[in-house]
Amino acid sequence: MAARDPLPAPGIVLGPYPEKSHADNPAPWLASLMATWAALPPVARQRERALRAWVARVRAAQAQVPPFPGRAFRDALLGVRAEMARDGFGSPACERACAFVAQAIAAVTGLQLRDNQLMAAHVVLSGRLAEMPTGSGKTLSTALAATVAALAGVPVHVLSANDYLAQRDCDYLRPLFRNLGLSAASIAQSMKRGERRSAYACDIVYCSAKELVFDWLRDSLLPPPVGLGADQRGGRVLRGLCMAIVDEADSVLIDEANTPFVLSESYTEAGQIALCRLALALAGRMQEGLHYHLDERRNVVLADAGRHLVTTDSQSPENAAAAQDSPLWAVPRYRDELVGLAIQAIHAFQRDRHYIVRDGKVHIVDATTGRIAEGRSWSRGLQQLIELREGCQPSAATRVIAQVSYPRLFPRYLRLGGMSGTLTEARAELLEVYGLAVDIVPSGYPRTLHVAPPQVFAHGDDRLQRLLTSVTAARAAGRPVLIGTDSVGESEKIARLLAAHHLPHQVLNARQDRREAEIVAQAGTAGQLTVTTNMAGRGTDVHIPPQVAHNGGLHVVSCQHSSSRRIDRQLFGRAARQGQPGSAETLLALDEGLLATHLPAPVKYVLRHVSRAGLPTPLVLARAVTRFTQALEERRLRRARALARWQDQQHSARMPFGMRPEAAAPESDRR
Repeated sequence: MAARDPLPAPGIVLGPYPEKSHADNPAPWLASLMATWAALPPVARQRERALRAWVARVRAAQAQVPPFPGRAFRDALLGVRAEMARDGFGSPACERACAFVAQAIAAVTGLQLRDNQLMAAHVVLSGRLAEMPTGSGKTLSTALAATVAALAGVPVHVLSANDYLAQRDCDYLRPLFRNLGLSAASIAQSMKRGERRSAYACDIVYCSAKELVFDWLRDSLLPPPVGLGADQRGGRVLRGLCMAIVDEADSVLIDEANTPFVLSESYTEAGQIALCRLALALAGRMQEGLHYHLDERRNVVLADAGRHLVTTDSQSPENAAAAQDSPLWAVPRYRDELVGLAIQAIHAFQRDRHYIVRDGKVHIVDATTGRIAEGRSWSRGLQQLIELREGCQPSAATRVIAQVSYPRLFPRYLRLGGMSGTLTEARAELLEVYGLAVDIVPSGYPRTLHVAPPQVFAHGDDRLQRLLTSVTAARAAGRPVLIGTDSVGESEKIARLLAAHHLPHQVLNARQDRREAEIVAQAGTAGQLTVTTNMAGRGTDVHIPPQVAHNGGLHVVSCQHSSSRRIDRQLFGRAARQGQPGSAETLLALDEGLLATHLPAPVKYVLRHVSRAGLPTPLVLARAVTRFTQALEERRLRRARALARWQDQQHSARMPFGMRPEAAAPESDRR
């Protein structure tokens, strides 16, 4: 980065609400070529040498930092802040600022920053993404980068996966920020607009990516601000999109990239619920392959037979009354779309996987985090259809007033960076969509995780029997076990199995989200069994006592075939953190998940006979089939994200901002 790079902050030059209007990212072929070039060992080693040279300069500056806290420290820091505000992040003042903050972190937290943590902070300040192995201290690396930027006068947004992690990290680091003269706050879903405005006025703001998206959407509906100053932003709560540090960057920027986030309002439409009941009745009579088929994105395509059934049956005496209550039913496009949504509600969306029913209400389960997606609902009548199917009181219908997706929002930041333990697999897509290059930061600890070869079984029952054997052996050795599943239903199925065999355990899924901290705190104790969804993946630190480490540490059993190798790596990363011992294994069944969906029939036939003969699946074959099916799913998801980005761009180009295209797929939105 060149010196005197202008800082991304509100002011006379950039205005009171600065943000980019568009991003100049490389074309897909160029992004792929650049990512491949950066991954070459000589290029990666050269980048690592540059990072180590930068760390050496910071260490040299740290040796000259006055004792913290003290008047000499504060006076010297004021000079560094002024120089950095003038010359930018590329100046030597930034290195000295990192030295000052590292000294303060050591004094406040009692933890000395390791070289790899300094490297990661430098990568983020440079507007890049840092891949750090799980358990390498991303929280303090993020704090270092955010603090240095805030000392230069840049408003910083630290974006976490959920409100719980945002509040946890903010509370933990608030003493550090306060001792350096900085203010910090976290955003919660329950906060009112005035509270949010006060929070965003702080130097450093911790929040979930979703909360920030909806705050920006609300701001976008207001008139443009005029003039300077916090009181002249036109009523907006944000101070623009100056700088963001994205924690678990691949989860936010890749896994959630194809979901448009929608700001909606309730409205009343006569006969809407009656039409939903009619659509469900018609959908229940249809057969897949004859009347409709489902595409890769779970969208319904009606066949001619399906359209004929809808037309004729809606004119029958028992259905005519409901159809007459709303003139929209006479519109073929609306009628076919609502019936298609009803088919999705019946066949594509599964209870305890895509949603749960609690307190008589339908709650969406976030596929990425495994948590309840508070305040979100499906659009275009899908929410009401699922509620009717589950026997719940249908909620009011909603209509869209504004929408945006992550690929259209995050490139608007003047400075964007982030960290994660799993970025390598998505480096080309990150460069293409967000213009973000990936640097691999070496681990500060030796690799101590033992990963057993994957095991493939003929049936799910065989897999569960092997799970019991593995869990019993680890528990007898005094080791805790974390069992990863891909849905609420699967986690509860395994919990019932453990209970039937009198094995004490805990369950962590969307139903227990209020007890998350308590369950995680006990997950590392000797002999503890914890069955979980993706809730115990990213951002979860399972602490183990010394005796458990002596016994072999945490053992992770993956009973899920994730859609990406990145998700598997995140789950395994709960074990063997910070140089501690740990192990992991994967148990799969041919009749479940991706193997059932993508594996060719001849391969299934061979593997079934091998399993039935009581023979172990050959290591090479087990790895080949798991990676092959996962690669197919990763390719499918990449194409789906590319299609979603194209649709989003077409929507943005054709219509005024906030207008929803009628052909858009039903995605989750916010009231």
